[in-house]
Amino acid sequence: MINVERLVKSYQRRPVLHGVDHAQRRGEAVVLIGPSGCGKSTCLRCLNQLETPDAGRVTIAGITIDPGDAPRELGERQRQLRLRAGMVFQSFNLFPHLTALRNITESLLVVKRAPKDEAEHWGRELLAKVGLAEKADSYPAQLSGGQQQRVAIARALAMKPEVMLFDEPTSALDPELREEVLNVMRRLAEEGMTMIVVTHEMQFARDMADRVVFFDGGQVAEEGPPEQIFTAPQRDRTREFLRKSLGG
Repeated sequence: MINVERLVKSYQRRPVLHGVDHAQRRGEAVVLIGPSGCGKSTCLRCLNQLETPDAGRVTIAGITIDPGDAPRELGERQRQLRLRAGMVFQSFNLFPHLTALRNITESLLVVKRAPKDEAEHWGRELLAKVGLAEKADSYPAQLSGGQQQRVAIARALAMKPEVMLFDEPTSALDPELREEVLNVMRRLAEEGMTMIVVTHEMQFARDMADRVVFFDGGQVAEEGPPEQIFTAPQRDRTREFLRKSLGG
């Protein structure tokens, strides 16, 4: 479902990603962990083509992006890839002047030109899915941070993506609001959604992930099932990171 080959990205000549390779099967939930600034979020943004890699190939759901593609062809492939890969950010990025329901249906109405009644029916189903059926007519300012993030997840799901990418989805939330968002993500994983999650929530990574990838210095330093990474990491750098993160 996801294949990344030798992904390279720099900002103003400062290397951020150093030839990242990653393969992921359909239905697998992968969690990326690692110190701040190690390239996790940049990698995710390159997968969704919010950032254009300097080199390397990205394939998601059969759509391959290569920086060497002709601009016109590249633009169309990027559009197709984004339809298949939904993304949820740290900040909720909801339209403040639209209700929760309209935030979800806007992409269906504009991009897919879906009939309004069909879009609204699907939007209400998604609000129910994230536990917010009663908030359809509420505006973002009337919602808590956790509720706004759940609307953002529903919005990403509206396009029926084959992959979901989460970039620190709970980092802007107070501790008591994080769990409601994490619970929605757990249900998506249980339903078989292919997911990549960048997070500092170690317990979530341990409980939910099929595989944990430890990022360090712009590359994959270690990966494996959660029980291996958290109980018997192979690299000193992984052990040190987990010791600090888990307060051990």
